[in-house]
Amino acid sequence: MNPVFEYIAAIFVITLVVGYSLYSLNTMSSAQLNIAEQAQLLPVVGRLYDKILLTRGYPEDWGSNIYINNSNLADFGISSEYGGMYRTDVNKLMRLVNNLSYTVNPFYIHPTTMGNLTGIYEDAGWSYGFRLRMADALKINITYDQDQEPVRSFRVSVNNYWDRHASNAVVKGLYFLVWVDKHGNEDVFEYSYTTAENETDWQGQTVLDFTGRVPTVPQGVQKYGYILFSSANYYGIQSQKIQVIGGPLQTINLFLQGDYLIANYSEIEGVAKGAYHLELAVIEFTSNQQVIVDPAVNETEGNAGKVVNSGGKDYAVFHLQNPASEDIVFAGLLVKKTGHWTLAFCSRPRVIEEIDYRSHSFAYAGINSQTYSRLVRVGPNSYYAELTVWRMSQ
Repeated sequence: MNPVFEYIAAIFVITLVVGYSLYSLNTMSSAQLNIAEQAQLLPVVGRLYDKILLTRGYPEDWGSNIYINNSNLADFGISSEYGGMYRTDVNKLMRLVNNLSYTVNPFYIHPTTMGNLTGIYEDAGWSYGFRLRMADALKINITYDQDQEPVRSFRVSVNNYWDRHASNAVVKGLYFLVWVDKHGNEDVFEYSYTTAENETDWQGQTVLDFTGRVPTVPQGVQKYGYILFSSANYYGIQSQKIQVIGGPLQTINLFLQGDYLIANYSEIEGVAKGAYHLELAVIEFTSNQQVIVDPAVNETEGNAGKVVNSGGKDYAVFHLQNPASEDIVFAGLLVKKTGHWTLAFCSRPRVIEEIDYRSHSFAYAGINSQTYSRLVRVGPNSYYAELTVWRMSQ
């Protein structure tokens, strides 16, 4: 072969080898750099996760203390003073939910407050974005024949957080009837209830049958309401649910924060604001399906009412005489306004499906992120807690 062609061929081969080597080195360096960035993000997520779930914040009672707000909260953490690790305080969780159906939470702790106290929000900017999600560990779905009056049986399905059937879960139901009766010239509430229990099949389904044991409405009573309080326990993992079943009572918005019940009457059509009378006793449901009647005092016009209604809100505020323990998962009461009786109830934590507490509406596309997740306790019930953290710049 001509030496010139051999020289050209050799140069070409050397060029290919060098070019491929540079390309491979650059690709390898980029991959290693990306892995390093991810590894550097992991300890940030771990520290923030432990900070949120394993510390109580300061003051330690900031969840139940309605006088602690965004301006005077000194440290952030949602751990409970009761129980062991990864047991969260229900009152602190309530303060991470902003909109409660028609009710704006007057005790909401803004994410920027949390960011300032944990060091991820500084100089009016986020160095890390975050999203904390908490949802029931078990999903309970209840259906029934709505043409029955009263309803006698309920079909219950139970899935875990990942939508897999929870077979052999123990399902309990407390069927609760509340009605308004006359004692002389005074309207008072009365109640009765019964219970049923069953176990789910391989598809996570069962039936709670109250045939022959349905609480009976007394003769002549026109104002009443039924509630089903259900509980599912799947090998120690427990979730609970409450729903109004039937009757001519409306439902209104109510939430329980510490020792205070806050009610929003503004959504009851045709009822004048302020024209209400409350039966000052709160019906409370515990995690083991016990019923407690707790007296309450109207403090709407007092100091607590002024704190709750600052900013032009129009909520009724009631102080429980007996502080609500962590075992109280649902609370309800009867309200009378200009002749209209209304059934109000709430759950703790007050969420429909999940708590979604975050710095942004979403993580930016292409941003590296890391997620920590585990089961936690809220009182006796189990929740799935997931924290996602991402850098605000690459």
